[in-house]
Amino acid sequence: MLATATEGRVREGIRPALWRMTTTASEPAARRDARIAKGDPIRVFLVADVCVYRELLVDALATQESLEVVGHTPADIAAVAVGMSQPAVVLVDTSSGGGLARVQALTAAVPAAKIVAVAIPDDEKPLLELVEAGVAGFVTAEQPLEELVDVIEAASKGELKCSPRVAAALAQRVATLRANGSPESDRHRLTRREREIAALIAQGLSNKQIASRLSIERATVKNHVHNILSKLGVSRRDEVAALVRTSMLTVLATAGTMGLWAATLG
Repeated sequence: MLATATEGRVREGIRPALWRMTTTASEPAARRDARIAKGDPIRVFLVADVCVYRELLVDALATQESLEVVGHTPADIAAVAVGMSQPAVVLVDTSSGGGLARVQALTAAVPAAKIVAVAIPDDEKPLLELVEAGVAGFVTAEQPLEELVDVIEAASKGELKCSPRVAAALAQRVATLRANGSPESDRHRLTRREREIAALIAQGLSNKQIASRLSIERATVKNHVHNILSKLGVSRRDEVAALVRTSMLTVLATAGTMGLWAATLG
């Protein structure tokens, strides 16, 4: 009863604040783009049903110079609140269920915002449903604040930064969506280890860091990287990273248009 009464008071306090957002948080797209280009903080909005959780996370995010928290609400009034505050990134708590419906509603309400799913379930099926609904970033319940901030910053730039577990699930999904390949394309597919290393390259890890993460020799990583570059037909690590980041979301979202990366992941 106490939690219900508290949540009710919070919601009643939020509704009047929505009207204030129209004058304090709303801004023309051109001005917003110029502000972002100058390196201003990333506007972030949090959607979560538990009031205490919201307040604690907002307080933690407020300590980050790169971020500006422009609002937080429970899910039932999120679409209206987010639309008024015009954030660059929306954090959506998916731990309590209903995450897919929330993401779909927010994607329709604020198509320009990047959606980051927080506390994603440890289950591949709902994870992939979130990807196909338009989620641009993922944070597990075990990841610390520093990694959440990294994911927010990457999402705001149109980049995908996620845990190796999530990257592996996305890579496997792309592989299952691949159309029947020709014998010629089989030669160019990445092995499971090469896919794993490609995902880590996309996260900005060096050969030394990858070797440490996977508990293998640096020379072995170097050989794998050479094979990845050759199979993908690129010459630099940043090209591999760009290919991974763009294709994992684009290919999964379309689910019918298989590009080079999809062909190589089988």
